[in-house]
Amino acid sequence: MRGQSFLWAVAACFGVAAALSPHQGLIISSAFIVFGYLSFKNRSFFTLLTLVFVGVCTFIWAYVYDEQNDTVLSEHVHTIQGRVDNVPELDGDRISFFLQLPEHNERVQVSARVTEEDALAAFQQLNPGHECTIAGEISTPSSARNFNAFDYQNYLYEQGVHWTLQHVHGEDEMSCREADGTWLTSLKQWRHTGIRYIEDVFPPELQGLAAALLFGERSHMEADTLEAYQDLGIIHLLAISGLHVGIVSGFLFLLFVRSGISRERVCELLLLLLPVYALLAGAAPSVLRAVLMTCFVLLCFRFRIQLQPIDGISLAFLVLLMHDPYLLFHVGFQLSFTISFALIASAAIFRQAKRRIHQFMLVSMLAQVISFPLIVYHFHTYSLVSLPLNIIYVPIVSLIILPMVWILFFLSMLTTFLASFWFFLLENIVAFLHGFFTFLHQNGGMIAVFGRPSGVWVIAMFVIIIVALILFEKRRKTVIFAISLFVATAIFQYVQPYVDGQLRVTFIDVGQGDSILIELPYRQAVYLIDGGGTVMFPREDWQEREQQPDPGRQTVVPYLQSLGIRHVDKVIVTHGDYDHYGGLFAVTEQMDVGTLLYPRVEVDGPAVEAFLLHAREQGAELAFVHEGMHWSVGAYTFQILHPTRHGDGQTDNDDSIVIDANMYDTRWLFTGDLEAEGEQRLVREYPHLRADVLKAGHHGSQTSTTQAFVEHLEPTAAVISAGKDNRYNHPHPDVISNLEEADVHIYRTDLQGAIRFVYQDTGWKVERKVSE
Repeated sequence: MRGQSFLWAVAACFGVAAALSPHQGLIISSAFIVFGYLSFKNRSFFTLLTLVFVGVCTFIWAYVYDEQNDTVLSEHVHTIQGRVDNVPELDGDRISFFLQLPEHNERVQVSARVTEEDALAAFQQLNPGHECTIAGEISTPSSARNFNAFDYQNYLYEQGVHWTLQHVHGEDEMSCREADGTWLTSLKQWRHTGIRYIEDVFPPELQGLAAALLFGERSHMEADTLEAYQDLGIIHLLAISGLHVGIVSGFLFLLFVRSGISRERVCELLLLLLPVYALLAGAAPSVLRAVLMTCFVLLCFRFRIQLQPIDGISLAFLVLLMHDPYLLFHVGFQLSFTISFALIASAAIFRQAKRRIHQFMLVSMLAQVISFPLIVYHFHTYSLVSLPLNIIYVPIVSLIILPMVWILFFLSMLTTFLASFWFFLLENIVAFLHGFFTFLHQNGGMIAVFGRPSGVWVIAMFVIIIVALILFEKRRKTVIFAISLFVATAIFQYVQPYVDGQLRVTFIDVGQGDSILIELPYRQAVYLIDGGGTVMFPREDWQEREQQPDPGRQTVVPYLQSLGIRHVDKVIVTHGDYDHYGGLFAVTEQMDVGTLLYPRVEVDGPAVEAFLLHAREQGAELAFVHEGMHWSVGAYTFQILHPTRHGDGQTDNDDSIVIDANMYDTRWLFTGDLEAEGEQRLVREYPHLRADVLKAGHHGSQTSTTQAFVEHLEPTAAVISAGKDNRYNHPHPDVISNLEEADVHIYRTDLQGAIRFVYQDTGWKVERKVSE
């Protein structure tokens, strides 16, 4: 079997990918090329037959597994029964968890809102294993509503979740009780108890980090800190992996051996305890990989069987993939196994370094290089300080933070008095480090934005990396050429947007708000009109959530980064309503903004003033604009038609910036929240004004897009930016009627998600993210 299991892992990877990916033809063709090469290298036709056999078997298994991932519920169901399957997440007045249906491998995501503070205690006592009967409104999970966005519907589907139960308002609709459970349920309850213990005993600054390091639970990390970990390339330190499993295994091994237990019995005990630890630690792909590899080593040690590391990791890969084929598309699974495979295969390179510090540096560098294509593909950015941060922070976590967290967890159970000093010491260390990471992240963090690459680019990068490592191991001078090719391919992806000749106008779905992105060809200019913003209504303290919805941080910035946008030439804030400028806090923080345009009117309120000051502090130049101002880039012209010099609108909406844009002889009118009075002024002052594409004012409100305005502009298309199922019932039927009577094609973000107009060759193409 020596080395063969690696070939089986390769074949299984192709088989599962071909079964579950929409690109079956390309994957199968690639598989036969790889199988042929491996067979030629091994000079064995039997190798080819074995690889094909394994690939076909895993293809069938994954296909059958996917076919069985169905639902027994329907949209007509209003009450469901089941067991709580995970640690419930309580944030303000919201609690969410998964409910496992009886006698079927299906789960339902439950989202409940607590309506009374007195009922909060009952929800806090909800544990995994509780049996619940819940009434609410069942619906299919939301799919991605923006281009290049995370597909939450597919994420839940891969976990056997086909429905979400929402609009559950409290105890009246939900009845739960304790029930006798299985050993698996008991483990989940122990995990929940451990996390709750950390919340009760650990200092606030340590709670999130301790829950992540001990139980693999990141939801307690502050949003800014967690985002800094991810963007700076050190998020893997919060994942329980080989380091944690090694410490636990080594400690238990020494403890049992020193207690007089034979090494053989210790191996058997660890084979029982390590799977338990994997479940307590959250059963993420990284911890499952580490535990499985350790178990294989223990089995071989117990029965005196030789096992090569490459065989151990290959078997772990196969076991996990057979357990859950969807793991192949999990970013944590991909990163964990890719880095581990690379480190094991490069053992000869590390042996060339005589000092431990040099070996550690080589390991860190190789991990960064091999993970680079996957990180860019999934997250579209890469931090240039990731390597030095890992070199410095990994030893701190390994030698100080992780051992101290483990010790304090158990020490605090014995004596809080002795633990208090060490809590204070560790809290200050962690506070300093997290403060530094957050500061670094907020000040750029040397984060390079690459955009979303193609699958071909990812494959090409891995081929180049493998060739470079082979040449480096053999000390060939041509390794310099391979390294240069790696750098050139990375630079190609970085500059690719600047050779893109398409013009795109995207109406981003930010819910009940506006956000419009204009990309001129070859990155001549990038303009962002508004950035959305969720309007929060007054709440009591107990109802406030730690993580407020922020379309700028959660939607607009990720979309810009997926396009490789690093610099926004102009950010146009049409007026001072939060649903237009709220998301721009994140944009000005994470993007290089040239000029921020705001209407030349009296700034209405301290909130808008605070935003403008924040934008200026982030380096944006403020420009207050009015009718008559204009700019152009080549043949593309942009003219401001509103507000007037005196900003005499009766409402804040009527002082919105209105832009008349001409791009490829197509007239666009972006109207913000302009209402009827402002529209009448445009009709009166600009008798020859026309628009091919109209951005309907005020989200399709009855106060905008009047019949006279539509008849005057004679548009062929109109876009209404409104939130799905919004509380204002936008767009109003009268607006739809006005547009339909004028034979205008209507595009709506509430129904179709993001709308993207692309000028290609000699005409416009319209792309909708969601089919109606």
